[in-house]
Amino acid sequence: MNVNSFNRVFRHPGLKLFAAIVVSLCTILFLASFVICKSEGEVISKRANIAVRAIGHDLLLRTGDSASLVRPVIEKSNGVFLLEFENEFMFQPDTLVTVVQRILHKTGLSRYTVTVHKCHRPAIVYGFEINPPANNIIACRGRSQPKACYNIEIAFTDFPEPTVLNSQIAMIISSILSALAIVSISSNLGSKKSKPQGEQNASIQNESNPVLPIGRFVFDITYQRLRIGEETISLTDKECKILTLLNRNIGQLTLREELIQEVWTDEGVITGRSLDMFISKLRKKLSDDPDLRITNVHGKGYRLEIVNDSIA
Repeated sequence: MNVNSFNRVFRHPGLKLFAAIVVSLCTILFLASFVICKSEGEVISKRANIAVRAIGHDLLLRTGDSASLVRPVIEKSNGVFLLEFENEFMFQPDTLVTVVQRILHKTGLSRYTVTVHKCHRPAIVYGFEINPPANNIIACRGRSQPKACYNIEIAFTDFPEPTVLNSQIAMIISSILSALAIVSISSNLGSKKSKPQGEQNASIQNESNPVLPIGRFVFDITYQRLRIGEETISLTDKECKILTLLNRNIGQLTLREELIQEVWTDEGVITGRSLDMFISKLRKKLSDDPDLRITNVHGKGYRLEIVNDSIA
């Protein structure tokens, strides 16, 4: 199907309405996917936050500290969490690795890097990486870390990427688009119902007995004939179809492809020569009106023109 055929099909009002509904539904589903992704990301973030805080609690209990505070976990960026403590403590690297793996296993996040920093100092005093199945990096086992003020940072490499829209914005946009779709459908249906009775009668009359003036001719589509004065000129089926298309775009170019597809739509492949032959016959039948002519636009198509509109 070429571009012209597609345009003719899409001009159908029913297809326009159907396309509008489809586009609206697709947009709503697309926005709904953002809501779902955002909700999943929020749940995972909260689970990770709780798990990191549980790690701090477990570490302090293993040092015999059940009274000092584990400060609120800070999410520094997407998938990066900072754990801070109220008091100084000492820890065993093996214990830290065991506690972290046991608790984070419950979150479903399996790839992460853990680094331990002294408070207010950027240097890393200890760290390890868990990257299953066989790429874990765990150093300095069996070496106790002295009592000090520590912060622990955990960065997840398999943390879900943040979505562009949050759920509230997505729901607002989705609601607006739904309302617009409903208004569009209602106005489309309403315009069909509210057509004035006079226009409806005129439309019915044109469909039942389409008679059109073309220059000095009267074009009777139903009986496939031209009348000028007392003379009646018969038209073949294809001549009538070609003249109808040319008259529909009178003064404008009608493409060869459009003429061929409309007139020979059920007859398979034809040559452009067939169209030229029928155009030539139409020119002869229209020759009684010297101001009416069919102009050839080389390689593109034909144009029906009235040279002197005052006569028409």
